[in-house]
Amino acid sequence: MSIDLERLRGGYAELTAEFGEKGAAIVAGIPPKSVEETLNGENKYTENLEKFLGARSAAYSFYSEELRDKLLKLEHFIVESGSAEKAAKALGVSKSTISYIRSCKYKGDVENFFTEFASYLKLKQEKRSRPYKGTGYVPTSVSEYMYQVIRSVHIAGECEIITGDTGVGKSRTVTKYVSDYPENTIVVKASYAESSIVGVLKAIAAQLGINDLNRLYDLNSAVLSRLHDGMLIIIDEAQHLKFPAIDHLRSLSDIFTDRGETMGVCFVGNPSFMRHFDDKKLPVTGQVFNRANLRPYIKASDIKIDDIKLLFPELSAEKNAAEIKFLYAVAQTNGECIRRAINFYRSAYNMDGGNVSIDRLVELAQTGNLRIPNIGNLIKRLREESA
Repeated sequence: MSIDLERLRGGYAELTAEFGEKGAAIVAGIPPKSVEETLNGENKYTENLEKFLGARSAAYSFYSEELRDKLLKLEHFIVESGSAEKAAKALGVSKSTISYIRSCKYKGDVENFFTEFASYLKLKQEKRSRPYKGTGYVPTSVSEYMYQVIRSVHIAGECEIITGDTGVGKSRTVTKYVSDYPENTIVVKASYAESSIVGVLKAIAAQLGINDLNRLYDLNSAVLSRLHDGMLIIIDEAQHLKFPAIDHLRSLSDIFTDRGETMGVCFVGNPSFMRHFDDKKLPVTGQVFNRANLRPYIKASDIKIDDIKLLFPELSAEKNAAEIKFLYAVAQTNGECIRRAINFYRSAYNMDGGNVSIDRLVELAQTGNLRIPNIGNLIKRLREESA
């Protein structure tokens, strides 16, 4: 049976008018580069396109006007997603479900499918209408100091320990550093799974393209063969490491020093990392402790009010003094810190469409078990200032 190419082109033209050139190809399931050949009947997609256009026409004739509108939204969602398969994955259904819905062959509850689809679109729309995405890396006084310490370790090939209160910005600074120097920096975010020598070496090996090794000797030899002069290993969440793993990483740095080369090793973690180095343990652990020159401890109280202004540039120093002071108090509190201040700001921003007020921040603090010393007096004073 021959295919009517003129009719085929007419049907495809309707798709192009609705979805654009690229969108029409996505909706029809044709590679964009193959459209011209398909419309000329020169490849395998021609027959598929004819079947698709026929099924689509039947679906739009079969469904009610309300469901036709929803079907069109589904097709636009497919275009937005990049393919029917990606759309199905986003919706948590199979690709065949999408196909059956579009061709009137779905055996399930079509109304229920479109109800859930509408709920999903509403959720995504609300998310888009709340544009606050977080801060990423911000060059606060504490993060810039930490960044410079890491840079010094990298350049000199030293071994260093950086500790800081939870939420002060350690991990974001590490992420910023590796994004600036990706070619020669390895970052391992330690967990209990990487707490041993083998565990942390396997994590490093994976980033060096080494897999399927489990014996310590083999792992160590393979890692050393791939590491080279001028590299830096950062262990984030280093408090999870057992001391033998810490000491072994220190030894890697020493190996390169003995060669006249550099291999920086930087341990970044919360203050509990220092449990390895109390006076009773120093005869054993001193080899590591002695090599860390600065051993900076970044405290929540080190954060400055100018850092808050950098973190939340939408707040005016003149108009939002109370909000800035409140977030500053949150950021300076150990256990709350910058991370909690950002979370409070994000929640207030999203709830009120970008309008962050002291009243909303106070409401969140009262329901969120915020642990600021003398918080009642702080709230009273800030409300009086903003009145």
